[in-house]
Amino acid sequence: MPIEAMIGIMIGEGVIILGLIVALVFVLIKKKQSSNKADNVKVKDGVRYTTTEDERTADGEVAVSHVQGDVILERGATYTAKRGGKILPGKYTLLSADETEKFNIRLGGIVREYSHQTDITLAEGDEITAVSHTVILR
Repeated sequence: MPIEAMIGIMIGEGVIILGLIVALVFVLIKKKQSSNKADNVKVKDGVRYTTTEDERTADGEVAVSHVQGDVILERGATYTAKRGGKILPGKYTLLSADETEKFNIRLGGIVREYSHQTDITLAEGDEITAVSHTVILR
């Protein structure tokens, strides 16, 4: 077999292998992007957006059960909203993790009393701390 034919075969195999690597990287990136989504939350450019009101029961009450996409704010721990972090910037509903109707949250350096089912919006760099009780961010 002439050397030119062997070189042509090797170049062809290299192109095929390179194409498979590119396809594999593309599939892995797509899979990672889809795993960042909760049931009713869309993440776009590292910011969290709710897409439906499915987190409420038929009578309008917020369903308090830990679901994918919920973030548990442990009492006394400070969390920062940032792209790529545990808490993304965006809209959240505050839910009491126990049966307490009101609880204290430090948001933006100010401690304030919030009620169960209160909606808040966290901007990039906002710090949030559950002061009095453990709280769920949905």
